[in-house]
Amino acid sequence: MSLHRTVVAALILSTLAFAEEGPRSPDGPKRPDPDRPGPWDADVVVYRIPADGTPEKVATFERAGVPTIARMKDGRLIAAHQHFPENNETDFDKVAVRFSADEGRTWTAPEVIRLDGLPEGMRFPFDPTLVPLPDGRVRLYFTSVKGRTFEDGPPAIYSAVSKDGVEYTFEPGVRFAVDGRIVIDCAVVLHCGRFHLFSPDNGAVGKRDGDRPQEGVGYHAVSDDGLTFTRLDDVKIEGHRNWLGNAQSDGKRITFYGTGGGAIWTATSGVGNTWAYAGSLAVPGADPGAVSTPDGGLIVVVTGGPRPGTPSARKRR
Repeated sequence: MSLHRTVVAALILSTLAFAEEGPRSPDGPKRPDPDRPGPWDADVVVYRIPADGTPEKVATFERAGVPTIARMKDGRLIAAHQHFPENNETDFDKVAVRFSADEGRTWTAPEVIRLDGLPEGMRFPFDPTLVPLPDGRVRLYFTSVKGRTFEDGPPAIYSAVSKDGVEYTFEPGVRFAVDGRIVIDCAVVLHCGRFHLFSPDNGAVGKRDGDRPQEGVGYHAVSDDGLTFTRLDDVKIEGHRNWLGNAQSDGKRITFYGTGGGAIWTATSGVGNTWAYAGSLAVPGADPGAVSTPDGGLIVVVTGGPRPGTPSARKRR
C-alpha cells in the first residue's frame, strides 16, 4: 500500500475511532496509552509552492493532524488542526489555531480554541475547516457527535463563528448530515456568493456489507447563508482518490485539493457539480489545506506520515 493510501486509511480510521468514543468532558479526554498507534504519531507539515518553482518545506506542527488554512481579512494566515500535545491532557485532541504574518514561514504557538455555547454532551470539535466571511469574521466547520455510539447519533457537520480566530460562538443546529451514514472531514468554500460543502462518502453507520466508503465519491451541498445546506448530487473523481481535503475559489472556479492517487490531487469546477482533474502537487501527505499567495503560488498544509519510531510507523512494517 502506498504512503498516501496508508495515510488516508489511518486518518479515516482514527477519526472514526475517536468519534465513536462518544461525547467528551469539557476538559477533554485522557491521553491514550503511549504504545497505542494514533494520529498523535504524525505531524502537520507546511509547504510553500511558488507559481513556477519547487515546493519548499517551511514549518512543522508537531503531534498534529487534519489541518486547514485560510487568509484573514488583515492578511494574516490562520491554520487550525487537531492538537495532541504530549504532556497536556487538558488540550489533548482539541482543535488549536496558529497564525502567520510572513506567508507561512513562521507561526505562533498553538492555542486551543475557546468555544461558547457548545450543547451539553456534544463532543468537542474535530476535523476543522476554516472559511473567511465577507464581514471579516471566520467560520469554523467541524465534525462532532452527540450520542454514545454512532447508532445513537452518527457524526455530522456543525459550525461556529469568530471575530479573531480563537474565540468562537457555536451556531445552533446541524449544518450537514445524511441519515444513517457517517459524515466527517468536510471542506467548505464560499464561491460566487454560495457556500459549497464537500465530504467523503464514508459509508453507512455500522459498515453494512456492500455499503462501505466509496472511493472517488463525495457528498455535495450548497447554502446561501452558510448555515442551511441543501444536498445536491454526489461529486465524483476518477482513480484511487478521496474527497478528503480542501476547496478554494478564485472567483471564477473552485479548485479542490484532495487525497489519494499517489499524490495531493487537484480538480476544478465552475459551479461545484462536475469536476475536471487538474494534476497533482509534488508534496507528500494527506488531507491538505491550501491558500493562494500574493505572487500566484500556494501555501499547503498536509498531515504527514507517521514519525519514525512511533507505534504507527512500526505497525506499517
